[in-house]
Amino acid sequence: MSADELPPRPRLAAHVLARRHVIDGEEHVILHDQQREDVLRVGRREWALLEAADGTRDLEGIVVAARREGAHARVDAVRELLATLAALGMLEAGEAAAPRATIEDAPPRPAATATPPKPLVPLPGEGMRCSGAGTCCHLYGTVMLFPHEARRVQTLLPEWRVGTVAPARWFTPVRGSEPGPVLAAIANDGACGFLQPDGLCAVHRVGGATAKPGGCQSFPRIFVDDGLAVHVSAKPECPCMLDPRGGEPEPLVDPAWIDGDALPSTIAVRRLPESITLAPGCEVSLAEARAWISVVAARAVPLDPAATLWALADRVARGRLPPALELDEAWSAGPPEVTAVQPWLDALHRHAAARAREHSTWRSERDLVRRLSTALATLTLLLRDGEALAEALVVTPEHPDQEARYWHMGVHGYRWIGRSGLVVRLRDEALRMWLGRSLSAVLGERDDDPHMRAPLALVEALLRAHGIGRYVDDLAQNV
Repeated sequence: MSADELPPRPRLAAHVLARRHVIDGEEHVILHDQQREDVLRVGRREWALLEAADGTRDLEGIVVAARREGAHARVDAVRELLATLAALGMLEAGEAAAPRATIEDAPPRPAATATPPKPLVPLPGEGMRCSGAGTCCHLYGTVMLFPHEARRVQTLLPEWRVGTVAPARWFTPVRGSEPGPVLAAIANDGACGFLQPDGLCAVHRVGGATAKPGGCQSFPRIFVDDGLAVHVSAKPECPCMLDPRGGEPEPLVDPAWIDGDALPSTIAVRRLPESITLAPGCEVSLAEARAWISVVAARAVPLDPAATLWALADRVARGRLPPALELDEAWSAGPPEVTAVQPWLDALHRHAAARAREHSTWRSERDLVRRLSTALATLTLLLRDGEALAEALVVTPEHPDQEARYWHMGVHGYRWIGRSGLVVRLRDEALRMWLGRSLSAVLGERDDDPHMRAPLALVEALLRAHGIGRYVDDLAQNV
């Protein structure tokens, strides 16, 4: 679509995510184009114009609707703004585009059948213990809420302010600019807008734990249906899971959740496919993969989990799940050759550097994500040197207990099984562990900084929540 060719009754495309941020005290809306990975920052007035461009109005109608909301602009200025977005591929035609989903359109969880409900199998020996440092509340660009949850937050915190933003502007649609079934909360210098200076949640403090959005209540739990049971594990990007300290212990499974059918409807359960990809063109049945994971889970955590992960990938790359004897060999494996790891590190560096450059254009210097993405880009650049990488591959884990928890969460939660294939996932996990061992040296932070107590969790959050983990797509066909 050319810049001088606007779609009829334009609206922001569904692949564009709009997030309201207060950056260094000033209100902005950041438009994230998921298709082209472009980012555009707009002001409050421009966002009001985009909200009025809901797919039902022409240019004159947009001007009139925006004026009612206090955003005044001439038709020529609106045309110029929309032409810029059209040139970036961020607009679509309101009439031609498929209607957006509503909360009623959202597919419900399948109804219970005559088959017995699947039992819940929590991660053995692990509960949750929140330290109250608020690190996780600093790491994510999106905190999602249903409309009724957003209204509850506005009711509970009528005097709360994020910069100078009034409660009516705290929430934006998750996709596009039209009201939808899910909303995104405002952020303040990269952190959740409802995070207090002491690291605790203002919503929780006023309304209790059940007043928080459902996603925050269930975090960091994950639920995976392996065909026989629903495994309840945790995301290792939560520092409190890798380094539990302080706070009251909380079980992974609520006593009211007696089986898989009793889980709240807002909880997403990932179901494993019947065929599991090992490498391109090579698959095994879910039953085979499940049995193999059970064997791995029964073994002690290896002394060097990263080296073992890479060694397991070497064996799976032969087109089969390694038997017990080869597991013994993998458990005692040393670090791989630098030349084997280098292409993976190069691909990761390209993505980390691109994200760091983007973050530097709009995130505050106080923003934890900006600091971490810069550190990750710096670390991966340094490790592109062969000698530096060779040293990093033999670094003794500074936090072996954290790596052991990371291993257990990955095995129990089937993290090794994904769309990229088992070989890719194993190598990716190994690389994340090596980066976690070296990240603190690059950050140069104080030992008492509560955000830095679990470097591996920070690597995990960056790669998943900020798209850097897509580096594996560059390598998936060449394993």
